[in-house]
Amino acid sequence: MGPHATLAAAALIWFGIHRGVAGSALRPWLVSRLGEKGYRGFFALLSIASLVFLIHAYGRAPCEALWTTPRLLFWLPLVVVPVAFVLVVGAFTVPNPTAVGGEKVLERSEPARGMLRVTRHPFLWGVVLWSGSHLIVNGNVPALFLFGSMLLTALVGTGDIDRKRAASGGDAWQRFAAVTSNLPFAAILGGRNRLVARELWLPLGLGLVVAGVVLHFHTSWFGLSALRALR
Repeated sequence: MGPHATLAAAALIWFGIHRGVAGSALRPWLVSRLGEKGYRGFFALLSIASLVFLIHAYGRAPCEALWTTPRLLFWLPLVVVPVAFVLVVGAFTVPNPTAVGGEKVLERSEPARGMLRVTRHPFLWGVVLWSGSHLIVNGNVPALFLFGSMLLTALVGTGDIDRKRAASGGDAWQRFAAVTSNLPFAAILGGRNRLVARELWLPLGLGLVVAGVVLHFHTSWFGLSALRALR
């Protein structure tokens, strides 16, 4: 199997694990046999193994160009990725009922706080912004499989999680869904929620710090400068 075929297989495995296991009827079947904790441990190991395989295959695949990125678009990750990190950090700074084992948060009087006011899925939308911006500026075959598979997995994942929670969360989920949105800022623009500045300082500050660290070490970690737009 050639390096591109191996990378394609790795991308398919990564997507298949998340769509075909976590997002399908196979999940309750596995839970019934492994138990909830057993399933979570099994799925975590499976996800880590498939991610390692995907990254390894990406590193070995020849970099064949699919399109030429206009120089102006090299600014895109510099603008979008810090927002992605703010969303990702925001996903972990408040209890989230869409996270694994987070269903009890729905019982709180105000379960949608912090970044959850922006979107029910801040982590996944952070992945969407990160992977999408990297895919656009790289424009080669390995990037298509790596960033494309992560982009697709995150986008599909938001809908899969919503469907599972709607089926199992009852009225508590419906109340939460009524004041939140999958698409970022849709609930706020629709008047169903509002931004609360004091709830956003922590994810905003930490997210920008993380973005700055990654920007500083990008060349040494990944072998490519993130500041190409400035040259």
